[in-house]
Amino acid sequence: MKLCEDCHKAAAAVFLKLAVNNKVTETHLCPACAAKKGMGLGLETGAFNISDIVGNMSGYFKDFLPPERRTLRCRACGLKYSEFKESGRLGCPECYAGFESQLTELMTRIHGSARHSGRAYSGGAELKLSKAESGRRLEELRAELKAAVAREDFEDAARLRDAMKSLEGGHG
Repeated sequence: MKLCEDCHKAAAAVFLKLAVNNKVTETHLCPACAAKKGMGLGLETGAFNISDIVGNMSGYFKDFLPPERRTLRCRACGLKYSEFKESGRLGCPECYAGFESQLTELMTRIHGSARHSGRAYSGGAELKLSKAESGRRLEELRAELKAAVAREDFEDAARLRDAMKSLEGGHG
């Protein structure tokens, strides 16, 4: 039987194990100490709410952020990166540029890629691409065109050629 790590008197009934960036920490608390720390799980009443657990854990993740990310701020609205990590919400459109490398890393971890690879919206006005994104897309289209010509799929090659002309017309 483990004792509570806070009061060292009562038996631990709440076991919290966090693994962040290959660093694992374990906390063993009695129900009273867990409730003091805001981890009241409602086990004493039989009401178990998973959102209470997840919501109360966000404070623990602050300790695992590297110091440079704890102090990183958006120049426009002043939102700290650590505040974004807690709330999951950005403060303004400039936050995307200010936290670009962190957001790219986050999207890669969550989705496997930071680049959209699904279907594009086909209705309404066309999406404006940045010059860098337009250049990357043109390179992809050129490679696809070369492959289509090599396999003598001239219909696909014509479609790709038209897509390249359309893309070049948007920025050229």
